[in-house]
Amino acid sequence: MATNKRRKLDGENSPASPATPVMSAFQRLRALQAASKEKAVEEKASSSSSENVVQPGESETTPDRAFPRRKKRGPAAATVQQDAAPLIMDDDPNLEMQGDSIPPTPILSPLPGTPRLEATTIKPRQIIQHSSFKPNKKNFQSKLDGQIRILTSDGERLVVLGSFGIKVEEGEATIAGATLTPLDPIQWVHAPHCHALPVLRTSEGTIIELHPHPGAQSLRQLAKLNPVFGKLWNESDATFQIIFSSDDVPKKVSLQELVSAPEWNKKLAGLVKAKRESSSKSTNPPIIFLCGPKSSGKSTFGRLLANRLITDRAGSRSNPWTPILLLDIDPGQPEFSPPGVISLVKLSQPNLSPSFCHPSTEFTVKSHAIAAVTPALDPDHFLQCVLDLFYVYQQLHSSQLLIINTPGWIQGTGLDILSSLITSLVPTEVIYLSQDGPEDTVATLQTTTSAPSIFSTLPSSPLSQSQSAEPSRTALSLRIMSTLSYFHFSASTQTWTTQPLSSVPPYRVSYSPSQKGFLGVLCYDHQPSPSLLSEAINGTVLALVRIKDLAAFRPLQVKEEDIILAGEEAKIPMINNSLGTTLDPGYCELVCLVLVRGVNIERKELQLLAPPGGLGDVKGGGEYLVLVAGRFDTPVWSYSEELYKRGEEGDGFGGLGGI
Repeated sequence: MATNKRRKLDGENSPASPATPVMSAFQRLRALQAASKEKAVEEKASSSSSENVVQPGESETTPDRAFPRRKKRGPAAATVQQDAAPLIMDDDPNLEMQGDSIPPTPILSPLPGTPRLEATTIKPRQIIQHSSFKPNKKNFQSKLDGQIRILTSDGERLVVLGSFGIKVEEGEATIAGATLTPLDPIQWVHAPHCHALPVLRTSEGTIIELHPHPGAQSLRQLAKLNPVFGKLWNESDATFQIIFSSDDVPKKVSLQELVSAPEWNKKLAGLVKAKRESSSKSTNPPIIFLCGPKSSGKSTFGRLLANRLITDRAGSRSNPWTPILLLDIDPGQPEFSPPGVISLVKLSQPNLSPSFCHPSTEFTVKSHAIAAVTPALDPDHFLQCVLDLFYVYQQLHSSQLLIINTPGWIQGTGLDILSSLITSLVPTEVIYLSQDGPEDTVATLQTTTSAPSIFSTLPSSPLSQSQSAEPSRTALSLRIMSTLSYFHFSASTQTWTTQPLSSVPPYRVSYSPSQKGFLGVLCYDHQPSPSLLSEAINGTVLALVRIKDLAAFRPLQVKEEDIILAGEEAKIPMINNSLGTTLDPGYCELVCLVLVRGVNIERKELQLLAPPGGLGDVKGGGEYLVLVAGRFDTPVWSYSEELYKRGEEGDGFGGLGGI
């Protein structure tokens, strides 16, 4: 049904009359304005003090909305109050045709139903003090070669970002659990902000020197090969920077300090005391077994413990440091080896750098390739490798303290592995780095120990419990960093090669029957079809293993007639291992990891890339060398090094490194 709707411009109660002439909206508005002017003049004459005064240009039909008076432009114009309600701007273009009675300025009115805004105060950014030391002309001296000499009359703390060396001239200083005195040589530190920064603390009257790190430049150049190494350090040209407050922290960086919980400090002091007692009584040194969930702080606690034990002088500053042994059996995040490898390492100096800054060491006693980043690939083989390394410790270094760092796999098969290790190794101390369970795991480990007093729990790392402590590098990124660093790192010089692996001359290893450089390729877990072996190993990481006795092959047949020549054209020697049998760790050891750069079918050669100096002790003959293939991480990083390097040099790929 059609409705006769008209606008009620003359008031709410004005009746619609059929005699009223039809007018447009604009005409009715002009008429309304004229009537308003006449009425306003009459009311002004009759009562100038009336409360409901209608000014020229105003309409009495809209008493609840007042147009703002036209204001003169200039400094005399009034400002909007801070507590004014939100306003709506009516920008109807038809208002321009309404004459002088309609002001040209926008019509402003409060938004209905909107609460009034209160005045807000902008709080200043909170400045966090990281270092208590206040430099001045008397206590701070900077030399032209980059050295810094610091005198601390009182006990001070310093947080340093970057790579540097510490030399104590007078007094005493501690960093990451290590105690340094004037008798000690320069201790070199790598402190990137992707890890918690160690705090350097000094006693009263201490003089220390901070030296530029000679290996800092080559380490930072790795960012040109892969951006995962980018933006880890201080932004200045110097190799290190003292972080006095949060104003000194690089932009977009969340800085974390290395924190040791009070329960940790108490336990560390107790373990140092136990070491002193065993030395004084000439009893067997402690064997400390560290376990716990992932990211609970096992590696951090182990590093603090090792540093305190090494630098502990039993109350006399003239006593030398005491070496200890580390059995590092976490193949996913090893401390002194690349991922996929477990090792027994002798430590004679404090460990003051993250793992990717020392992916290998000259002090490795023995190591085994698990060929995977988790023991789940072959738990039995993992246990055999650990027991063999422990046997070597008992034969060669049983007079020295041993720390065992385990994987973070604590349930199911992982719990069975930990229980078997505790039963076999018989540690004197089992420390579980978590007080949040799981309860069945804690109960199982506690009952496995030989005595209740041996087992203890500690809270997880304060950094892992912090809600704001988001890691800047994932576990996969850290494994990439460790593996890339491993293939560029020279353990003898503590420096890195900065050219892409694609430009490094490879080792040309012959596999022809007349000049065979290795016995064959042995595949753990899964053996591909012999016709696809060349494609399966090309561009992957393999383990070069030295065989001390043919008993290492167990039931496998390794006679010349039993070895398969894989591939119609390549004919690479392959040890048939369809059942996934692993080498006996008692008769073999890892030489190093290698990366297969290519297969030269015509010359019957494998082109292998190894760490600088990694093959230095390999003797000729080759009949006792085996290449082991497993489930190492695919080295995708090696495929793009050349592209990133060209990009940094402006050769058409774009700068992606970012140091």
